[in-house]
Amino acid sequence: MYILLMNTISSTQARQNWADTIEAARIEPVTITDHGRKTVTIMDAELAKLALQVLEDSRDIEVAEKRMAAIRNGEPTYTTEELAAELGLDLDEI
Repeated sequence: MYILLMNTISSTQARQNWADTIEAARIEPVTITDHGRKTVTIMDAELAKLALQVLEDSRDIEVAEKRMAAIRNGEPTYTTEELAAELGLDLDEI
């Protein structure tokens, strides 16, 4: 499990100490600033993959919840067969 504390360093520091910056990012995310403004964050590849998956999952859940609410509010639903017919697909060929 990661503790998401973020080191913040300037782009000049990151450039001058690139190997140290990479090593620090393996331990915890490092945010790099440019002229005092946060511009990028680097982090361990596995953490980034996990974070992106969690973000995608949360968006999928949000869409599903909206669709379920729409159905509860009376929006029509369609069977797979009806959808296939509308799209001109033959379910036996899929």
